[in-house]
Amino acid sequence: MEIGWLDTPEEWRDFFLMFFTVAGFFAFLAIFMFTVVTGWLSVTTLLRVRRVLSENLAPTLDSVRETSESVRGTVGFISDHAVKPVIKVYGTAAGARRFVAVMTRITRPKREG
Repeated sequence: MEIGWLDTPEEWRDFFLMFFTVAGFFAFLAIFMFTVVTGWLSVTTLLRVRRVLSENLAPTLDSVRETSESVRGTVGFISDHAVKPVIKVYGTAAGARRFVAVMTRITRPKREG
């Protein structure tokens, strides 16, 4: 089987060995470069995300913390000056009503049915 300058099977074997060795080397270089570029882009993207988060998220968290402390103070104030007095008045009224009911033996009419 003679085709051009390759006369014997050994020459064909040697040709394919050299061809696939060179092709494998270039494939390795291409894959290596792709990996390096992908890694570099990933690192730079992560650094940008970290910078954006530190610049934008930290002030937002401080604002949320201040707001929650303000809400906590407001809730405490409302609880001390609005809710507790209402509860005390309602409890006193309920106690007085029960006291009057017990002392006069007046009970609420029972439902039939």
